[in-house]
Amino acid sequence: MRGKWTLTTRDTVDDRDWDLIAKRGALWHVFLENGGRRFPTSLYDPYRTVQDASYPPPFYEPNFILVPEVTRAAAHGAVEWLARDKHIDWLLDLAVDPPQSTWSLDVAAATDRTDIDTLDAWLVYGELRFPVTFYDLEGIAVAVGWNDVDQFDAAREKPRPVTFYAHNLIVLPEVTEEAAAQMVDDLARRGEFDWLLKGAST
Repeated sequence: MRGKWTLTTRDTVDDRDWDLIAKRGALWHVFLENGGRRFPTSLYDPYRTVQDASYPPPFYEPNFILVPEVTRAAAHGAVEWLARDKHIDWLLDLAVDPPQSTWSLDVAAATDRTDIDTLDAWLVYGELRFPVTFYDLEGIAVAVGWNDVDQFDAAREKPRPVTFYAHNLIVLPEVTEEAAAQMVDDLARRGEFDWLLKGAST
């Protein structure tokens, strides 16, 4: 029987901490927890997302959650939405210690590879497949609520209120299949995908 999804932190977070988190625009080192199993996640607001994605790569976040503002209410509300619509139940099916293999990237043959700023693909490890979405800076700016990255840079208008979830989110300077595959190789060597192979922590 599957339990209730909750958002847990490594340390106690009080009201003053949440005020600082909202100003910072991001909440790191937190977990989606269900039945004693914990899965890494992070919450971002639109401003911090594009700001951090502007730095040299890699920008990789597992179980990325975007909220208009990173408040206690918004964070827990987002987890309730994800649980209600079963967006995160796939995590409970992660295998523990699958057979040894190597990571690769699978892109659908029908994908239009011309002038793209977003690429949906699969992280592949042996027979296991995990969704991954790649963005360039323009693509992520649009995804989090602006019309384009110039509107974010101008800082004159607020973004559209958007809440979304990505299984695995990666931002690249340019979205090409070659750049995406190279980034997967680099992140795999760093052990960034290991959490997907351990059935999560308990």
